Amino acid sequence: MKKLITIVALTATVISAPALAKSAPNAADHAPAAYQQPSDIVTFGGHVVGQDPDANVRLSILRDAEGGSQ
Repeated sequence: MKKLITIVALTATVISAPALAKSAPNAADHAPAAYQQPSDIVTFGGHVVGQDPDANVRLSILRDAEGGSQ
């Protein structure tokens, strides 16, 4: 009886091992470096026009770059 229990336990372990293994990360999980930028950088037309950690200042920088500030 002990052998039967041991065999069943080992079989279950061998069968479930691939399911418990960590899968390799997909390329889609990581954005290319060209698309990653710090959140405090302001870009307009593909060019960096300013940088500031304050969201209100970043909005002002973007408005100035667009020519919307009057």
